Amino acid sequence: MNRRKAIASILGVLGGSLVPVMGVKYFIDTSSNTNGVLRAHTALIAELVDVIIPPTESPGAKESLVHEYIINYMEACASKKERTNFFNGLMDLQEESRLRFKNRFENCSMSQKIQLTKDAENRGAYKGLLLKINNKLRGRSFFNILKSLTIEGYCTSSNGATIHLEYMPIPGKYNAITNLSDYQKAWATK
Repeated sequence: MNRRKAIASILGVLGGSLVPVMGVKYFIDTSSNTNGVLRAHTALIAELVDVIIPPTESPGAKESLVHEYIINYMEACASKKERTNFFNGLMDLQEESRLRFKNRFENCSMSQKIQLTKDAENRGAYKGLLLKINNKLRGRSFFNILKSLTIEGYCTSSNGATIHLEYMPIPGKYNAITNLSDYQKAWATK
């Protein structure tokens, strides 16, 4: 058997086994337009970002209005596939919260919220070739989208840029190679 036939047969077997597992709802968009729908779930998204970047002595993601950033990004910039994955992931998380803890995600305790988000992260835990195939067919997973947008939104918020990163609105001269001292913050400007 030559290499091309072997790879084609492996991909055929993998693809055939992934289709029933992935579910039909990720291939067929049940809603004609999901723009504006996420605004109704602002409290849920705010609690999710607060689990990812909780408040400590510095403000958390919820206080930095990262949930607004995520909603604006999903409505204005995300592809239809990504928007559908995100919305379906939100609904699945809320449904799992109701089934396991008999409560909405927003009303659960912090340990329950952490447990639910860890389970959501592990749900799409493909690695290597399977991850690439999954991302190509279905797009990024719900938790991958949520986590990356939360970090991006927090680092670009005024709280994240001024408290956690070294922000210089008017930088000095450009140094191509700089040495960072111990415990020095990363830069917030590009």
